[in-house]
Amino acid sequence: MLGVTRSVSAPNFSVRSVGSYSSKSNYEANPSLLESQFSEGERFVEACTSIDLFPKRRKPSTCIFRAYVFLLLVIQVVLASLQWVGSTYRWRPQLNAANRGLSVLLLLLSWINLTLAFIGFRRLQFTFPLNWIIFGCMFESLTLLVVCLHILEQDLTWPFVLIGIAVLVVYTLLGLWVPGFLTANLWILILASIVVFLVSTVALSVRLEMRYYVPASVCLVFFGPWAMYNSQKLFLRHKRSRYLTHQYMEASAKMFINYAFTVSGIIFAHRFSVDTLDAHK
Repeated sequence: MLGVTRSVSAPNFSVRSVGSYSSKSNYEANPSLLESQFSEGERFVEACTSIDLFPKRRKPSTCIFRAYVFLLLVIQVVLASLQWVGSTYRWRPQLNAANRGLSVLLLLLSWINLTLAFIGFRRLQFTFPLNWIIFGCMFESLTLLVVCLHILEQDLTWPFVLIGIAVLVVYTLLGLWVPGFLTANLWILILASIVVFLVSTVALSVRLEMRYYVPASVCLVFFGPWAMYNSQKLFLRHKRSRYLTHQYMEASAKMFINYAFTVSGIIFAHRFSVDTLDAHK
């Protein structure tokens, strides 16, 4: 067999060079160069993405939020009180029992639907002008509902309106503070129990008539603690679930609902005690 000879000057490709595989690129040989380029790229991306194309809206402060709530509440209370007193002393619409019942049913259904829609679907509360339209319809439907409930008896008079305002103011102030060692619900129960006990003791000692004692008990047991709960939710955020920044209309609507129910409730309690309890004397 003939042997194959190779020239000395010819390169030998059959032998693999170790250096060809062990040689490193410039980035591998100089890791500092790779890190510097990556850091420059990260700084560039961060600088480009940190531009605030959509500036954040400043959230209103707690004082401004409460000012909105009480401003709307005062407007509602004043307008509703004027309509109630005006319907009793000046307007005096002529309605029979059937028309009154139909009006009450329609107003009650419309008010319930509007209230559930406004409070249940939170998107309605910041959709302008739909939020203000529904808010105004809620207020007027509840105001007219109270008028229709008492228009035949003509007992929606100014003393009951003043009592409702007094209950709202007093229990709103009582809701500003809760002892640190008690929960908010427990404080409401304890305070209501103490007040009811004191009022009952005084009423029995002076032999207070039922026409005064029953409405007072209804206010102390139901409507007063309700107003206190609304006040705690507005002021004591560490004790209650807090309102969001766009829910000032919901907060004022709930406080006005409490006021309207207080006025109507004490009128019903007074009428019931006069017709039923004091009538047997």
